[in-house]
Amino acid sequence: MIIVTRPSPEGEVLTTQLNQANFPAIHLPLFDITAGNDLVNLQQQLNQLLPLDIVIISSPQITYIIKNNLANLSLPKHVRYFAIGEKSAKLFGQLTKQSISYPEQENSEGLLQLLAHESLKNHNILILRGNTGRQLLMESLTLQQAKVKLIECYRRQPITYSNNILANNIDKQIIIVTSIENLLQLETYCQIAHKRQVNLIVTSERIFSHAKQLKWQKILLVASAHNQDLLTAIRRFYPNYGDNKLLKTTS
Repeated sequence: MIIVTRPSPEGEVLTTQLNQANFPAIHLPLFDITAGNDLVNLQQQLNQLLPLDIVIISSPQITYIIKNNLANLSLPKHVRYFAIGEKSAKLFGQLTKQSISYPEQENSEGLLQLLAHESLKNHNILILRGNTGRQLLMESLTLQQAKVKLIECYRRQPITYSNNILANNIDKQIIIVTSIENLLQLETYCQIAHKRQVNLIVTSERIFSHAKQLKWQKILLVASAHNQDLLTAIRRFYPNYGDNKLLKTTS
């Protein structure tokens, strides 16, 4: 069974795509997404931005939470918008009706490379994010003398399952993890056998490194968290689902 841990609604979409492609999959989100503590003040923060200041959208969840909670949010036209990845850019672009830049390497490191060509000194930068993450982004931009604020637009609330939710057919499991937070939460439900036998699919070098530190033995790194890229990778590396010769071992 392929277990999709990414939150709604992307998790359900990927699960449906996998099932339609004849890969048995279930959606097992590890977090609920709720409104963040800073969301109520987001309009005020945006109103204070000056020309050529920057807004960074860290994930698709930013757009989903704004649509559900701030339908009348007014987004300034005089600032520069950047996103971590293409999906985040396209979704937020529907709100702003403006061009949103994003890096080819869809992570914090890639965005920092893209921002290296921008004027940052003394400019305000709002990083729209969840209740954790993007510390590297904040620290690196601060070192470049930008005035950086982390804006908690949403919160991840852990979902509680029975401790043995993943206990059956461990050697036949593929688990998809798209954030470090999900990887760490996965520890709650994993046994030593999982780390030896399960095929773990991750979507960034940082998640890959953390998984190795946590002693996962079979890790497939997919360069993008796009659902279509994940589906393509599964078709490529697991065409005969269950054939252990196709696994990438990191031990």
